[in-house]
Amino acid sequence: MYSILVEDEFGISRDELIEELEKKGIETRTFFISMHEQPVFQNMGLSEFKGESYPVADELARKGLYLPSSSGLKEEEIRYICDAIKNIDKRR
Repeated sequence: MYSILVEDEFGISRDELIEELEKKGIETRTFFISMHEQPVFQNMGLSEFKGESYPVADELARKGLYLPSSSGLKEEEIRYICDAIKNIDKRR
């Protein structure tokens, strides 16, 4: 699984990058939300999560993006994905 963090310095948000990649036919997935924000854990009433803050987990969930990955992914497809991200960066 290939993942990246879309840092603020990139100039667009993770969600904007997802939209741009979708226009080029590239599917992505966001990172899972932090455990302390997942309804299943909130509904369990776990005291470990009440009133706590997890800034690193929150930042990863907000900036994280999974790129296409598969044992069948061809080198030309990998290059296409990389070039698409590079070209989005160059447009700004």
